[in-house]
Amino acid sequence: MNGDPVLDTQDARDQGLAPPALEPDGLGGRWLNVGLPKLLRDIAAFVFLPLIVGVIAVDVVGRYFFSHPFQWSQEIATLALLLLFVAAIPFTTASNGHVRTESLYEKYPPRMRALTDAVGALCGAVFMGVVGYWQLHELPGMKARGEGAEFIDVPYWPISLFVALCMLFGLVQLLLHALQRAREAMHPKGRP
Repeated sequence: MNGDPVLDTQDARDQGLAPPALEPDGLGGRWLNVGLPKLLRDIAAFVFLPLIVGVIAVDVVGRYFFSHPFQWSQEIATLALLLLFVAAIPFTTASNGHVRTESLYEKYPPRMRALTDAVGALCGAVFMGVVGYWQLHELPGMKARGEGAEFIDVPYWPISLFVALCMLFGLVQLLLHALQRAREAMHPKGRP
């Protein structure tokens, strides 16, 4: 764990205070379950989030102290926010951090929880697959038309490619999670 006696308690995990646990031995191996999700999380936390904070700070200073708002600031902050959310999805998936209705879920027996998780993962995989497919489908036309931001010279196709790759990675994660949870539903612990 962390080596922190407070954060390593079950009470801390129940309250959401402990860092999320990743499963290096899950289906797909360490790189799929720990390495790449942590890398994308770090990019989100140390590149995109500071970029958003910096751009908004510069815009606030320009707007309120010099009466000169920057037209490009909202575009950069919006694109960086999109990239931040998309980059965080694989880590959230790997740490089983997606939202669910806990008040119902907690009352289910283990087999029903596993089945519910499998169905939820399949639904998420379908959504991510559709988003990833359409991003890749639109990518060549977007590049050919030279689509990009209005006030800054940033083409949209690299952003679209990043979104597609993160979605397809999430799709693989969710399919493996669905398979693992379906196995658990069919063969609960203690049974063959």
